Amino acid sequence: MKLLISAGETSGDQRAAEVLAALNRTGTVEAFGLGGNMLAAGGMKVIHHLSSYAVMGFGEILLSLGKFLRLEKDLKALCLREQPDCVLLVDYPGFNMRFGRWARKHGFPVVHYIAPQMWAWGQWRVRKLRKSTHILLTLFAFEVPFFKSRGITAVFTGHPLKNSIQPQLSEGDALGLLPGSRHQEVKKLLPPMLEAFKSLRARGVVNKALVAVSAHIDRAIYAEAEATQGVELADGTESVLAGSKAALVCSGTATLETALHGVPFVVCYRTGAFTYALAKHLVKGVDTIGLANIIAGTEVAPELIQNDVTPGKIISFLEPLLTDRTAAEAARKKLLLVGKALGDGDPAENAAMAIVKFVKEFNER
Repeated sequence: MKLLISAGETSGDQRAAEVLAALNRTGTVEAFGLGGNMLAAGGMKVIHHLSSYAVMGFGEILLSLGKFLRLEKDLKALCLREQPDCVLLVDYPGFNMRFGRWARKHGFPVVHYIAPQMWAWGQWRVRKLRKSTHILLTLFAFEVPFFKSRGITAVFTGHPLKNSIQPQLSEGDALGLLPGSRHQEVKKLLPPMLEAFKSLRARGVVNKALVAVSAHIDRAIYAEAEATQGVELADGTESVLAGSKAALVCSGTATLETALHGVPFVVCYRTGAFTYALAKHLVKGVDTIGLANIIAGTEVAPELIQNDVTPGKIISFLEPLLTDRTAAEAARKKLLLVGKALGDGDPAENAAMAIVKFVKEFNER
Protein backbone atom coordinates (compact mmCIF):
# COMPACT_ATOMS: atom_id res chain seq x y z
CA MET A 1 0.00 0.00 0.00
CA LYS A 2 1.21 3.50 -0.86
CA LEU A 3 0.20 5.88 1.90
CA LEU A 4 0.47 9.66 2.00
CA ILE A 5 0.39 10.81 5.64
CA SER A 6 -0.18 14.35 6.86
CA ALA A 7 0.57 14.70 10.59
CA GLY A 8 1.60 18.22 11.57
CA GLU A 9 1.84 17.96 15.38
CA THR A 10 3.87 15.84 17.79
CA SER A 11 0.81 14.05 19.18
CA GLY A 12 -0.38 13.27 15.65
CA ASP A 13 3.10 12.01 14.75
CA GLN A 14 2.90 9.51 17.61
CA ARG A 15 -0.61 8.34 16.77
CA ALA A 16 0.23 8.05 13.07
CA ALA A 17 3.42 6.10 13.84
CA GLU A 18 1.39 3.60 15.88
CA VAL A 19 -1.04 3.11 12.99
CA LEU A 20 1.80 2.82 10.47
CA ALA A 21 3.41 0.08 12.58
CA ALA A 22 0.08 -1.78 12.69
CA LEU A 23 -0.37 -1.38 8.92
CA ASN A 24 3.14 -2.76 8.32
CA ARG A 25 2.09 -5.90 10.16
CA THR A 26 -0.64 -6.43 7.56
CA GLY A 27 1.67 -6.02 4.57
CA THR A 28 4.27 -3.77 3.01
CA VAL A 29 3.48 -0.07 3.30
CA GLU A 30 5.31 2.71 1.50
CA ALA A 31 4.58 5.85 3.51
CA PHE A 32 5.61 9.44 2.79
CA GLY A 33 4.52 13.00 3.50
CA LEU A 34 4.36 15.36 6.51
CA GLY A 35 5.43 13.98 9.87
CA GLY A 36 8.05 13.90 12.61
CA ASN A 37 10.69 11.76 14.25
CA MET A 38 8.38 8.93 15.30
CA LEU A 39 7.00 8.42 11.81
CA ALA A 40 10.55 8.61 10.43
CA ALA A 41 11.65 5.94 12.91
CA GLY A 42 8.71 3.83 11.75
CA GLY A 43 9.93 3.86 8.16
CA MET A 44 8.06 6.81 6.68
CA LYS A 45 9.85 9.06 4.23
CA VAL A 46 9.39 12.43 5.94
CA ILE A 47 9.47 14.90 3.07
CA HIS A 48 8.24 17.77 5.26
CA HIS A 49 9.13 17.72 8.98
CA LEU A 50 6.42 18.91 11.34
CA SER A 51 8.90 20.99 13.36
CA SER A 52 8.74 23.61 10.63
CA TYR A 53 4.97 23.96 11.00
CA ALA A 54 4.43 23.99 14.77
CA VAL A 55 2.88 27.44 15.22
CA MET A 56 0.40 28.66 17.82
CA GLY A 57 -1.75 31.74 18.05
CA PHE A 58 -3.72 33.59 15.41
CA GLY A 59 -1.01 36.18 14.75
CA GLU A 60 1.74 33.59 14.29
CA ILE A 61 -0.46 31.57 11.93
CA LEU A 62 -1.09 34.67 9.80
CA LEU A 63 2.64 35.37 9.59
CA SER A 64 3.25 31.75 8.54
CA LEU A 65 0.46 31.63 5.95
CA GLY A 66 2.84 31.61 2.99
CA LYS A 67 4.71 28.65 4.45
CA PHE A 68 1.50 26.65 4.86
CA LEU A 69 0.37 27.46 1.32
CA ARG A 70 3.71 26.18 -0.01
CA LEU A 71 3.34 23.02 2.07
CA GLU A 72 -0.15 22.45 0.68
CA LYS A 73 1.10 22.97 -2.87
CA ASP A 74 3.97 20.50 -2.32
CA LEU A 75 1.66 17.83 -0.85
CA LYS A 76 -0.73 18.20 -3.77
CA ALA A 77 2.14 17.74 -6.23
CA LEU A 78 3.38 14.74 -4.22
CA CYS A 79 -0.08 13.21 -4.29
CA LEU A 80 -0.43 13.60 -8.04
CA ARG A 81 3.07 12.26 -8.67
CA GLU A 82 2.98 9.23 -6.33
CA GLN A 83 -0.73 8.32 -6.68
CA PRO A 84 -1.13 6.90 -3.14
CA ASP A 85 -3.67 4.19 -2.40
CA CYS A 86 -4.82 6.24 0.57
CA VAL A 87 -4.36 9.69 2.06
CA LEU A 88 -4.22 9.52 5.88
CA LEU A 89 -4.86 12.83 7.64
CA VAL A 90 -4.02 12.75 11.34
CA ASP A 91 -5.58 15.43 13.57
CA TYR A 92 -4.24 18.92 12.55
CA PRO A 93 -7.73 19.87 11.28
CA GLY A 94 -7.07 23.45 10.16
CA PHE A 95 -4.61 22.31 7.50
CA ASN A 96 -5.76 18.74 6.93
CA MET A 97 -9.39 19.54 6.16
CA ARG A 98 -8.32 21.94 3.43
CA PHE A 99 -5.85 19.46 1.92
CA GLY A 100 -8.31 16.58 2.35
CA ARG A 101 -11.00 18.46 0.44
CA TRP A 102 -8.62 18.77 -2.51
CA ALA A 103 -7.51 15.10 -2.28
CA ARG A 104 -11.09 13.81 -2.19
CA LYS A 105 -12.11 16.05 -5.08
CA HIS A 106 -9.25 14.59 -7.13
CA GLY A 107 -10.36 11.01 -6.53
CA PHE A 108 -8.03 9.90 -3.77
CA PRO A 109 -9.46 7.84 -0.88
CA VAL A 110 -9.15 9.97 2.26
CA VAL A 111 -9.15 8.85 5.91
CA HIS A 112 -9.12 11.35 8.80
CA TYR A 113 -7.83 9.90 12.09
CA ILE A 114 -8.71 11.66 15.37
CA ALA A 115 -11.92 13.65 15.08
CA PRO A 116 -11.86 17.42 15.66
CA GLN A 117 -13.88 18.26 18.78
CA MET A 118 -16.77 19.70 16.80
CA TRP A 119 -19.19 18.17 19.30
CA ALA A 120 -17.95 20.79 21.76
CA TRP A 121 -17.59 23.84 19.55
CA GLY A 122 -17.44 24.83 15.90
CA GLN A 123 -20.24 22.55 14.69
CA TRP A 124 -20.48 24.76 11.61
CA ARG A 125 -17.18 23.12 10.50
CA VAL A 126 -18.86 19.72 10.11
CA ARG A 127 -19.81 20.60 6.52
CA LYS A 128 -16.13 21.23 5.71
CA LEU A 129 -15.11 17.95 7.33
CA ARG A 130 -17.77 16.08 5.37
CA LYS A 131 -16.21 17.33 2.13
CA SER A 132 -12.65 16.56 3.20
CA THR A 133 -12.79 12.88 4.15
CA HIS A 134 -14.46 9.62 3.16
CA ILE A 135 -14.17 8.04 6.58
CA LEU A 136 -13.45 9.41 10.06
CA LEU A 137 -11.72 7.29 12.72
CA THR A 138 -12.60 8.45 16.24
CA LEU A 139 -10.97 8.05 19.65
CA PHE A 140 -14.27 8.25 21.55
CA ALA A 141 -17.39 6.14 21.06
CA PHE A 142 -19.84 9.03 21.55
CA GLU A 143 -18.32 10.82 18.54
CA VAL A 144 -19.64 8.20 16.10
CA PRO A 145 -23.39 9.00 16.40
CA PHE A 146 -22.59 12.73 16.44
CA PHE A 147 -20.78 12.62 13.10
CA LYS A 148 -22.98 9.93 11.51
CA SER A 149 -26.08 12.02 12.16
CA ARG A 150 -24.35 14.79 10.20
CA GLY A 151 -23.57 12.68 7.16
CA ILE A 152 -20.01 11.56 7.94
CA THR A 153 -19.01 7.89 7.96
CA ALA A 154 -17.36 7.39 11.36
CA VAL A 155 -15.70 4.38 12.99
CA PHE A 156 -14.73 4.15 16.67
CA THR A 157 -11.21 2.73 17.02
CA GLY A 158 -10.51 3.46 20.70
CA HIS A 159 -8.16 5.71 22.66
CA PRO A 160 -4.44 4.84 22.89
CA LEU A 161 -4.28 5.77 26.58
CA LYS A 162 -6.42 2.72 27.39
CA ASN A 163 -3.60 0.23 26.81
CA SER A 164 -0.75 2.38 28.13
CA ILE A 165 -2.09 2.90 31.67
CA GLN A 166 -2.97 0.19 34.16
CA PRO A 167 -5.05 0.79 37.32
CA GLN A 168 -3.01 1.07 40.51
CA LEU A 169 -2.94 -2.06 42.64
CA SER A 170 -2.36 -0.02 45.81
CA GLU A 171 -3.13 3.59 46.62
CA GLY A 172 -0.48 6.16 47.42
CA ASP A 173 -0.41 8.43 50.45
CA ALA A 174 0.03 11.82 48.78
CA LEU A 175 -2.24 14.44 47.27
CA GLY A 176 -1.60 14.69 43.52
CA LEU A 177 -1.64 18.17 42.00
CA LEU A 178 -1.95 18.30 38.20
CA PRO A 179 -2.34 22.00 37.40
CA GLY A 180 -1.91 21.64 33.63
CA SER A 181 0.79 21.88 31.00
CA ARG A 182 0.35 25.51 29.94
CA HIS A 183 1.69 28.59 31.71
CA GLN A 184 -1.72 30.18 32.20
CA GLU A 185 -3.24 26.99 33.59
CA VAL A 186 -0.52 26.55 36.18
CA LYS A 187 -0.58 30.25 37.10
CA LYS A 188 -4.33 30.17 37.75
CA LEU A 189 -4.68 26.74 39.36
CA LEU A 190 -1.56 25.97 41.36
CA PRO A 191 -1.96 28.69 44.05
CA PRO A 192 -5.47 27.61 45.21
CA MET A 193 -4.41 23.95 45.00
CA LEU A 194 -1.43 24.69 47.26
CA GLU A 195 -3.57 26.65 49.72
CA ALA A 196 -5.99 23.74 49.98
CA PHE A 197 -3.10 21.35 50.59
CA LYS A 198 -1.56 23.57 53.30
CA SER A 199 -4.88 23.69 55.12
CA LEU A 200 -5.36 19.92 54.91
CA ARG A 201 -1.78 19.32 56.02
CA ALA A 202 -2.19 21.63 59.01
CA ARG A 203 -5.12 19.46 60.13
CA GLY A 204 -3.24 16.23 59.56
CA VAL A 205 -5.47 15.02 56.71
CA VAL A 206 -2.56 14.55 54.28
CA ASN A 207 1.15 15.16 54.79
CA LYS A 208 2.57 15.20 51.27
CA ALA A 209 1.66 16.67 47.89
CA LEU A 210 3.17 15.76 44.51
CA VAL A 211 3.07 18.40 41.77
CA ALA A 212 3.22 17.34 38.10
CA VAL A 213 5.70 19.66 36.37
CA SER A 214 5.44 20.43 32.65
CA ALA A 215 8.73 20.46 30.74
CA HIS A 216 7.29 23.02 28.34
CA ILE A 217 7.06 25.96 30.76
CA ASP A 218 9.48 27.95 32.92
CA ARG A 219 10.33 26.08 36.13
CA ALA A 220 10.12 29.40 38.01
CA ILE A 221 6.34 29.19 37.96
CA TYR A 222 6.60 26.32 40.47
CA ALA A 223 8.64 28.41 42.95
CA GLU A 224 5.80 28.66 45.48
CA ALA A 225 5.30 24.90 45.36
CA GLU A 226 9.01 24.26 45.89
CA ALA A 227 8.95 26.55 48.93
CA THR A 228 5.92 24.84 50.49
CA GLN A 229 6.63 22.29 53.20
CA GLY A 230 5.53 18.78 52.27
CA VAL A 231 5.45 19.47 48.50
CA GLU A 232 7.59 17.58 45.98
CA LEU A 233 7.87 18.32 42.26
CA ALA A 234 7.79 15.47 39.75
CA ASP A 235 8.21 15.36 35.98
CA GLY A 236 4.95 14.44 34.27
CA THR A 237 1.83 12.77 35.58
CA GLU A 238 2.85 9.11 35.86
CA SER A 239 4.95 9.31 39.04
CA VAL A 240 2.53 11.78 40.64
CA LEU A 241 -0.49 9.56 40.15
CA ALA A 242 1.42 6.44 41.21
CA GLY A 243 1.99 8.01 44.62
CA SER A 244 -1.40 9.69 45.06
CA LYS A 245 -4.39 8.80 47.19
CA ALA A 246 -6.52 11.51 45.54
CA ALA A 247 -5.83 14.35 43.12
CA LEU A 248 -6.74 17.82 41.88
CA VAL A 249 -6.66 17.84 38.10
CA CYS A 250 -6.85 20.44 35.36
CA SER A 251 -9.51 19.57 32.78
CA GLY A 252 -8.31 17.77 29.65
CA THR A 253 -6.45 14.55 28.88
CA ALA A 254 -5.02 14.50 32.41
CA THR A 255 -8.51 13.62 33.66
CA LEU A 256 -8.43 10.48 31.48
CA GLU A 257 -4.99 9.53 32.81
CA THR A 258 -6.10 10.03 36.40
CA ALA A 259 -9.27 8.01 35.86
CA LEU A 260 -7.36 5.13 34.25
CA HIS A 261 -4.93 5.08 37.20
CA GLY A 262 -7.97 4.71 39.45
CA VAL A 263 -7.16 7.78 41.55
CA PRO A 264 -10.26 9.69 42.79
CA PHE A 265 -10.04 13.34 41.78
CA VAL A 266 -11.63 16.77 41.55
CA VAL A 267 -11.56 18.68 38.25
CA CYS A 268 -10.38 22.29 38.48
CA TYR A 269 -10.67 24.79 35.66
CA ARG A 270 -9.94 28.50 35.76
CA THR A 271 -8.99 30.91 32.99
CA GLY A 272 -9.24 34.63 32.28
CA ALA A 273 -12.72 36.18 32.47
CA PHE A 274 -12.75 37.16 28.79
CA THR A 275 -11.50 33.76 27.63
CA TYR A 276 -14.11 32.00 29.75
CA ALA A 277 -16.92 34.24 28.48
CA LEU A 278 -15.83 33.56 24.90
CA ALA A 279 -15.62 29.81 25.55
CA LYS A 280 -19.13 29.78 27.03
CA HIS A 281 -20.38 31.49 23.89
CA LEU A 282 -18.57 29.10 21.52
CA VAL A 283 -18.92 25.79 23.37
CA LYS A 284 -22.47 24.56 22.78
CA GLY A 285 -22.25 20.79 22.53
CA VAL A 286 -21.37 19.84 26.12
CA ASP A 287 -22.55 20.87 29.58
CA THR A 288 -19.49 19.63 31.48
CA ILE A 289 -15.79 20.49 31.19
CA GLY A 290 -13.78 17.48 32.37
CA LEU A 291 -12.96 15.14 29.48
CA ALA A 292 -13.40 12.09 31.72
CA ASN A 293 -16.93 13.23 32.58
CA ILE A 294 -17.73 13.94 28.93
CA ILE A 295 -16.73 10.53 27.60
CA ALA A 296 -18.20 8.60 30.54
CA GLY A 297 -21.54 10.33 29.94
CA THR A 298 -21.94 11.01 33.64
CA GLU A 299 -20.07 12.77 36.44
CA VAL A 300 -17.22 10.54 37.58
CA ALA A 301 -15.44 13.47 39.25
CA PRO A 302 -16.85 16.74 40.62
CA GLU A 303 -15.95 19.93 38.76
CA LEU A 304 -14.95 23.33 40.11
CA ILE A 305 -14.98 26.09 37.50
CA GLN A 306 -13.73 29.68 37.53
CA ASN A 307 -14.69 31.47 40.79
CA ASP A 308 -15.51 28.15 42.43
CA VAL A 309 -11.82 27.20 42.36
CA THR A 310 -11.17 28.34 45.92
CA PRO A 311 -9.30 26.54 48.72
CA GLY A 312 -12.53 26.18 50.71
CA LYS A 313 -14.54 24.60 47.91
CA ILE A 314 -11.63 22.41 46.86
CA ILE A 315 -11.39 21.04 50.39
CA SER A 316 -15.14 20.39 50.62
CA PHE A 317 -14.99 18.02 47.62
CA LEU A 318 -11.50 16.65 48.17
CA GLU A 319 -11.44 15.83 51.89
CA PRO A 320 -13.99 12.98 51.70
CA LEU A 321 -11.81 11.31 49.03
CA LEU A 322 -8.88 11.40 51.46
CA THR A 323 -10.65 10.47 54.70
CA ASP A 324 -13.81 8.49 53.88
CA ARG A 325 -13.02 5.05 52.47
CA THR A 326 -16.62 4.51 51.37
CA ALA A 327 -16.61 7.76 49.41
CA ALA A 328 -13.23 6.96 47.86
CA GLU A 329 -14.34 3.45 46.81
CA ALA A 330 -17.52 4.85 45.26
CA ALA A 331 -15.43 7.35 43.31
CA ARG A 332 -13.04 4.65 42.08
CA LYS A 333 -15.98 2.52 40.95
CA LYS A 334 -17.26 5.42 38.83
CA LEU A 335 -13.84 5.83 37.25
CA LEU A 336 -14.16 2.36 35.69
CA LEU A 337 -16.75 3.86 33.33
CA VAL A 338 -13.97 5.90 31.70
CA GLY A 339 -11.93 2.83 30.82
CA LYS A 340 -14.99 1.10 29.37
CA ALA A 341 -15.76 4.16 27.24
CA LEU A 342 -12.27 4.13 25.70
CA GLY A 343 -12.86 0.91 23.76
CA ASP A 344 -11.48 -2.61 23.45
CA GLY A 345 -8.45 -4.05 21.73
CA ASP A 346 -5.51 -2.10 20.36
CA PRO A 347 -6.59 1.31 18.96
CA ALA A 348 -3.79 1.38 16.38
CA GLU A 349 -4.66 -2.13 15.19
CA ASN A 350 -8.34 -1.17 15.03
CA ALA A 351 -7.47 1.93 12.99
CA ALA A 352 -5.22 -0.06 10.65
CA MET A 353 -7.92 -2.67 10.04
CA ALA A 354 -10.45 0.08 9.33
CA ILE A 355 -8.08 1.68 6.80
CA VAL A 356 -7.37 -1.62 5.01
CA LYS A 357 -11.09 -2.42 4.85
CA PHE A 358 -11.96 1.05 3.56
CA VAL A 359 -9.28 1.05 0.84
CA LYS A 360 -10.39 -2.40 -0.35
CA GLU A 361 -14.04 -1.31 -0.54
CA PHE A 362 -13.10 1.97 -2.21
CA ASN A 363 -11.23 0.13 -4.96
CA GLU A 364 -14.16 -2.22 -5.52
CA ARG A 365 -16.59 0.62 -6.24
